[in-house]
Amino acid sequence: MKLTVVKYEGQKFYRDRTALRNEWNPGDVKRVPEREAKILLRFAEFKRGDESEATDQGGDVEAVVAAHAQREQDERNETEGMLMLIDTMDKDALEAYAMKYETNLDKRKSVKVLREQVISLIEQFGAR
Repeated sequence: MKLTVVKYEGQKFYRDRTALRNEWNPGDVKRVPEREAKILLRFAEFKRGDESEATDQGGDVEAVVAAHAQREQDERNETEGMLMLIDTMDKDALEAYAMKYETNLDKRKSVKVLREQVISLIEQFGAR
């Protein structure tokens, strides 16, 4: 797998939707795998960068893949922890948590149904 240097020229923080889920601040230059670079370069905010500008780790592909795997594991652990916490919440707590997703729950439904709705929000959008 070959890495490509990509520069982000956007005006605000951005988290890409590629498999790596990189976080970009204005002016960041990073090495990303060619497949993800091809996706990012479709957008006007991303340009090809010079090798001398890259601020992240060296051209070690294994390091990039290991960082991606670690990030995925951290997200999975966070989601599992939140799902375990959902099992202990009552209706009021579930309603308050669903507001983080800008969703209003119908408290007339059973706690079990409300938990299922909140769990589907977490699975769809990630833990917040």
